[in-house]
Amino acid sequence: MEKIGKVLLDTACYPGEDLYSDGAVEDRILELARKYPEKEYNQVIAREQDWAVLYHLAHERGNILSWYPFEQGAKLLEIGSGCGAVTGAVSASSSLVTCVDLSMKRSTINGVRHQNQDNIRICVGNFQDIEKELEQDFDYATLIGVFEYGRGYMEGEKPYHKFLTTVMNHIRPGGKLLIAIENKLGLKYWAGCREDHTGTFFEGLEGYHNTGGVRTFSRPELIRIMEECGYENYRFYYPCPDYKFPTVIYSDEYLPRTGELNRNICNFDRNRLVLMDEGKVFDQLLEDGLFPLYANSFFVEITKSPEHSTSGQEQVIYTKYSTERAPEFAIRTCIGKDAQGEPFLYKTAEYPAGQEHIRSVAEAEKELRKLWEEKDMLRPNRCRLEKDRIFFEYLKGTTLEEKLDRLLEQGEQQVWEWMEAAFDRILAGTPTQEFQITPEFQQVFGQVSFPEPEPAFPVADVDLIFSNLLLQEDGTWHVLDYEWTFFFPVPAGYVLWRAFHYYTEGAAGRKKLKENLTFREKFGISGDREEQYKIMEQNFQAYIRKDYVPAGELYRMMGKQALPLGEILAETDKRRIQVYLDYGQGFFEEQSFFVDQGYQQEITAEIMIPQGVSGVWIDPALSPCILKDVALSWGGTQGEAVPVKYTTTGFEMEKNCYLFDNSDPKIIIEEIPAGNRRIKISWRISVLEEETAWMLMDRLNTRGRMKKKVRGLLRGQEP
Repeated sequence: MEKIGKVLLDTACYPGEDLYSDGAVEDRILELARKYPEKEYNQVIAREQDWAVLYHLAHERGNILSWYPFEQGAKLLEIGSGCGAVTGAVSASSSLVTCVDLSMKRSTINGVRHQNQDNIRICVGNFQDIEKELEQDFDYATLIGVFEYGRGYMEGEKPYHKFLTTVMNHIRPGGKLLIAIENKLGLKYWAGCREDHTGTFFEGLEGYHNTGGVRTFSRPELIRIMEECGYENYRFYYPCPDYKFPTVIYSDEYLPRTGELNRNICNFDRNRLVLMDEGKVFDQLLEDGLFPLYANSFFVEITKSPEHSTSGQEQVIYTKYSTERAPEFAIRTCIGKDAQGEPFLYKTAEYPAGQEHIRSVAEAEKELRKLWEEKDMLRPNRCRLEKDRIFFEYLKGTTLEEKLDRLLEQGEQQVWEWMEAAFDRILAGTPTQEFQITPEFQQVFGQVSFPEPEPAFPVADVDLIFSNLLLQEDGTWHVLDYEWTFFFPVPAGYVLWRAFHYYTEGAAGRKKLKENLTFREKFGISGDREEQYKIMEQNFQAYIRKDYVPAGELYRMMGKQALPLGEILAETDKRRIQVYLDYGQGFFEEQSFFVDQGYQQEITAEIMIPQGVSGVWIDPALSPCILKDVALSWGGTQGEAVPVKYTTTGFEMEKNCYLFDNSDPKIIIEEIPAGNRRIKISWRISVLEEETAWMLMDRLNTRGRMKKKVRGLLRGQEP
């Protein structure tokens, strides 16, 4: 037994060496965990720009469990705890967490990260050895990214069945097993992502015929395994974009709405193809009721002997994380049902620093109700503050965004009418005053200047976007969310501009609405005013983020390439080598053929020359390009290599390196020695856009003229 701070490290079953590892990067992660507190990990990840550091240390990893309504004081078993990515999330609501992991290095990292928590025990060693000594009364057990390795944990013909049954034996009647795993039929794999574990394309879709140690499952396969093991009380959730870094968690009772699944490119670890617009395909799957089959990941709750379940536990059916913000603004929104089956909706802070922000929402509701009650054009959704949560009335209706989207399918006319009605309602229902910049305003929105007096809302909910406006059958308009309410004057036009901006930018089919300048001019959200509103928005977003680096920015910094299929095919076409043959009468298109080299940069090929050919043109690409390390040789009847004499239409940048500045580059061979009928070619190619090629050529010509001028001066000649 050892201790890391308050964390107990049980090494009784440790074999003495780590049998798996990510290599030297784990030493670096341990160094970082020892040096920096958890609250600084985001900045550390941004500096390191390493996938393993992101994967093991990112706070967002805990999103897969921090939403789950664990019973307070629960006893929990975490199998495959690794570096503790989710250990903190479960230990916050459990009286005791027993972790199991094979790696001493990773367990040490876990212990260092959570060394101030006295409810964590980490057992190091093989699960098959450790589980014999484990208790059988755990309230919960978790397999987060672990069930797919069941064959490595268990032996026999049905290792996954055995693994599931073995884990369930350690859960008390009424307890639950929580599994997070990729869907082998997840849409991302069809759309061009590599299989997460093997790194190859379509491996899971094709049935893992080339893989032995790991496999994920489709929804029907998981159901079959659970039911064959005798567990028929289960519930599926769908973390999006996947379980590793979920921002939203859906369920069968609360599926995504059309247009919600439009952020699908987040390949931090490997290059991927982009074979389709995943957002549009998800919309079609939702329309056809097929989303549960093609969601990228599953979170599965299995209840053991449900007749023994503790009554009174709430059920969460939807969670959305707003974590791309500074800790003092990061929140979680949950929708669910209480013990009596009544729906609820609440927000809670992700970090202790966010408690003040949650309390300010309750204050905003009071102030907005006073502001809007006279005209009754808008009604803030009622809320109540309970401990660390703020609960909202669960309202039913249609959001203005949903209504506009349906109308847009029929044409634009009614869209403009409803949008105008919304703006009129916002302006008519809220008293205004002349805008004056205050210190509080500058702190959030920066310094702006308007050419004319600007009307302002004295208390401003700047987030009156169309998805927050709920239309009910009785004609009332409710404001669902007023999190971003400020108690100082804010220009009314900015609130309108923001609603218009986020609606038109929210989906590809809406962007055409931005072309209607007349509408924007009518409400004063165009021209110079719009430019000032854009400055305000930039400053507002900076105020929300502060020093936090959101996942989207991290992806731009360290994400891998996402290569659209159309661009790859176009690029491949550009890289086709075309060979023209002259039989003594000149070069003709009919007397040419192609040598395809795909998307390669290093080209090697062999070209056969028929009898009777007196000259050869080789077009190395159908695009401007740079060829480096050009080598051409003859392969005679005896196989000897003889250099080919050639000229080019390119600019020789250096020896065997040419720049071709148009889409018709040529290597010209005018002399074919007797007995030589094979040309071996090799070079490295960089395909260029025409403008880039022209710019380079211009620079090279300028440099050439300068060299000529200098040589002339040295010789005493006039330039």
